Amino acid sequence: MTSILWGELTAEELAAAVERNPLVILPLGCTEQHAGHLPVDTDTYQVERLTVEGADKAARLYETRVLVLPTLPYGPASEHFGLPGTVSMPNEIYVPLLKHLLLSVIQLGFRRLAVVRGCGGHWVVPGVVWDLKAEASRAGQDVVLRILSVDEHWHELQEKYFPGSDGGHAAVMETALCLAERSDLVKTERMAAPNLTMLNERYRLGGEAFLFHEMTSTGALGDPRPATAEGGRAIWEEITTAFAEKLRALEEQDARLNRL
Repeated sequence: MTSILWGELTAEELAAAVERNPLVILPLGCTEQHAGHLPVDTDTYQVERLTVEGADKAARLYETRVLVLPTLPYGPASEHFGLPGTVSMPNEIYVPLLKHLLLSVIQLGFRRLAVVRGCGGHWVVPGVVWDLKAEASRAGQDVVLRILSVDEHWHELQEKYFPGSDGGHAAVMETALCLAERSDLVKTERMAAPNLTMLNERYRLGGEAFLFHEMTSTGALGDPRPATAEGGRAIWEEITTAFAEKLRALEEQDARLNRL
């Protein structure tokens, strides 16, 4: 194929690609507030870049068979209600939308699919994928469905590059990743440590559903100020390389299970 990007291929090229049985990946982004210093497309940018660069590395270095669908830029973001910039899709609309996007790919003949969650939300995504797996089986369709995540290695990398710093939404990791290549979009003068209202006690330990404006004074869940562009560039290299290696490992796994 001339490209790993679904949107850059012709209908005939995609029809031919079915025979190669690639892993078709759908990056799931969203459009939501990221405090006063980051753009609202932060999650969409992160998941698209990780998926495209990681898939490109996998294809070039390991000859992994992969196709990347256009990124979905909207998702459920109801927790950000009340803060400007958020465009939220209700779960009752998002669930059938995601299901039918994946079904469209399956109906074209592709049998290996993955979604990449680009947001700490998207809580309904696993349910959609598991339900679709059961429905496909009932219909006699043998498909492989996977759920991947943009932040799989973030905790370790945060400790490596910004030890002792806060994590979470619009905090040090997301700020560093944006500073690395999009520093012109980061409002550094607006970077501030948020005042959090018992986040750990209410959410992590208490299981409370909350709206961000009730919990944080800035819209962030951690202090972004330790972030650096240098750290962000190093992290991009690590996470895209790790994603490429994961794609290679998944293809090897499918080969062992006779699913290629």
